[in-house]
Amino acid sequence: MADSNMLSLPSLPPPYYLESGSTLYAAGDQHPNRRNLGVYDLILVRSGCLYLGEEEQQWELRAGDLVILLPDAYHYAVQACREETFFYWLHFQATPDSPSHPGSISDRIHLPKLAAVPYPDQAYQLFESLHLLATEPRSIAFWREQSLFIELMQMLDQSRAGQEQSRARKVAEQIESFIKMHYREPISNGRLSESLHFHYNYLTRCMKESHGVTPSEYLLQYRLDQAKRLLLTTRWSVSRIAEHVGFQYPPYFTRRFSARFGVSPLQFRKQYTE
Repeated sequence: MADSNMLSLPSLPPPYYLESGSTLYAAGDQHPNRRNLGVYDLILVRSGCLYLGEEEQQWELRAGDLVILLPDAYHYAVQACREETFFYWLHFQATPDSPSHPGSISDRIHLPKLAAVPYPDQAYQLFESLHLLATEPRSIAFWREQSLFIELMQMLDQSRAGQEQSRARKVAEQIESFIKMHYREPISNGRLSESLHFHYNYLTRCMKESHGVTPSEYLLQYRLDQAKRLLLTTRWSVSRIAEHVGFQYPPYFTRRFSARFGVSPLQFRKQYTE
């Protein structure tokens, strides 16, 4: 399922900025412990070292290091700062997936949970610009804040892309292309392995690192996304749609569709076409 080192967020509507600021800790100070904050908490260290943890993960964050803490997780200070430490923080929100609209797997934003920012000075200046906007009229500041936030997200995405221009990333892209070309056909683990010339365990590892899901999970979700589109744009029967997108047994298709979208295929069609 989801990779703990990667955040997968819906791209429509995109994540949006709430507020930001900065904090200076003296030696001996520590970050407060929080549970279920309700927003994503992005932290970028400019100097010193911040010792943070979230659930089972723990980090020593130094200058240029960035982490995104989850809204529904427990995060805490691993230990007090040993030296004066300055960091920026930013709260943002993303619209959660709904049962009937979990979002297409191909329409998601993938961000690193932990990253060394590739251009730290640029990121620091971005936060300083956000700070200056706090004194501007809200009608002016709002759009500029969102624009700067998007710029920061692009910076993180570039960081992820730079880290993932490895063989594993390229293999994951091959898997994605193969599935999109052949999703209507039977695709077994063996066929995928034979077609791409890698052991299936390696393919799974590459896909989880890049997309946060296994090849089988990606295939299932892609087929269901195509079925949803056909339910809205054709008058085909459920059985025909199931067969068209690669399901051999319509009852199995109906069960998986209902589990993903919260309604049966016929209920989904009725809900959005009448």
